[in-house]
Amino acid sequence: MTSARSLGLLGAALGLALGVGMLTSPPGDASAPAATTPVGGSVAAPAGVPMPTLTRPPAGVHGHPLWDSWHELGSFGYREDEYLVSGTARALDGTTAPYTTRIIVTRPRDERRSNGTVLLDWVNVTAQFENAVDTLEARELLLREGWTYVHVSAQKAGLCCSPLTPQVWDSVRYAAIDHPGDEYAADIFSQVALALRAHQGLDPMRGLTVKRVIAAGQSQSADKLYGYVTQWQEQAQVIDGFLIHGNGTVRKTFPAPLGVPVLNLLSDREAEPAAPTTDPRYRLWEVAATAHSDFFIGVQSVEGNGPRVVDQPAADRARYAEVIDHADNYGQVPDPLHATCTLAGATMPMHYATSAALHQLNRWVRTGKPPARTPRYRFDGAALAKDEHGNTLGGIRLPPVEVPVARYESTLCDLGGITVPFGDAELRSLYPTFDRYQRLMGRATDRAVRRGWLLPPDARDLMRRVCAVRPRYPTALRGTCRADSYDPPRFATR
Repeated sequence: MTSARSLGLLGAALGLALGVGMLTSPPGDASAPAATTPVGGSVAAPAGVPMPTLTRPPAGVHGHPLWDSWHELGSFGYREDEYLVSGTARALDGTTAPYTTRIIVTRPRDERRSNGTVLLDWVNVTAQFENAVDTLEARELLLREGWTYVHVSAQKAGLCCSPLTPQVWDSVRYAAIDHPGDEYAADIFSQVALALRAHQGLDPMRGLTVKRVIAAGQSQSADKLYGYVTQWQEQAQVIDGFLIHGNGTVRKTFPAPLGVPVLNLLSDREAEPAAPTTDPRYRLWEVAATAHSDFFIGVQSVEGNGPRVVDQPAADRARYAEVIDHADNYGQVPDPLHATCTLAGATMPMHYATSAALHQLNRWVRTGKPPARTPRYRFDGAALAKDEHGNTLGGIRLPPVEVPVARYESTLCDLGGITVPFGDAELRSLYPTFDRYQRLMGRATDRAVRRGWLLPPDARDLMRRVCAVRPRYPTALRGTCRADSYDPPRFATR
């Protein structure tokens, strides 16, 4: 790689990580009608949602989509295809405009691997390029459970005109893109949902059964989804549930009863003591010590998306495992990136909570049975209450905050934070032997699984990572890593 190319790679990677999770203004009028129950499975076009036309883009200059999978998919039983989506979209005031945008569909290769659920990721564009936050956070869950996940270019700023937008990055491949403005974004999103369900024309699902469509968006995109729920869902009825994740303009109430499940996933950045709605179709998850933007996303941005943007081959399965292994650090192993505020410093594993939230939301949509309500954050006045280590009290408590090895400065940089690992002396004062630490983490992990906050495969993954603390103890105090024998309890669904 030439030095110029190396600089380009570094700039792209850093820009990616720094842009994740930023905020823009909230959506418009929140007084419009609330959601009603959508139709399920494959559908004909409902009144008010026209069927768009899908076509394939040309190969272009780079020969692959911008923001395609940074790792190979074949070994997971998956494939990925990009489509141009064209039609006529409507704004809230009734005006219409033609549009062409694009989607990237990542799906199981055959019906046997599919769980029948499609996740539409309204990708974040605050950094003036696209960040598919929730599909990065929940990547392991999505591949493990057989979801289809779709990168939806719903907003104009993600398509043009910074260097990391499709129309600039590859003007040949994306010459046809024409977005009329964000006032049309919600209707475009509805049309994409319909195209995934309808199996008409060029079918992006290649015949796979679609039983459910769930929408997710983080930060600014979460604000857009709140606006969608309150202004568009009742008429469109093509989406079955919503994950509103880290909405910067925190709104936990709705102007009318909800018609479909909404799970609101918040980090410390969005903490505020106002009571949420008691609507039975709403659940609030406040995850203690988590940041708006975190290490798991930052590492994938720097080590995964960055190289791919400058046309490096998609990482093989072994390299995928290496990157995820690095990204999964929760502070148990000191890392220079822990001090990089916003870029990648905050390590409380929100990705475990995101995965559990999507799993619970999917079950809720499928069965009609909601997950249990969760504890609220604890407040000291309007501020979050903190424990003796400086970590957040209350909320959903993942094992690393229950049995801490670090202080999680989750809001130090507003949108991000840093992790301050405990020194070896402090670690050993809290947990005199590794066996003691491992035993306490096992108990906390069991509690999180029983309460429905941590999925069993993620519990096993976490207990494997616990063993990275062992070398920090003198030989006589190291005990034995028991990750291979860890067996999580039954996962709670109610």
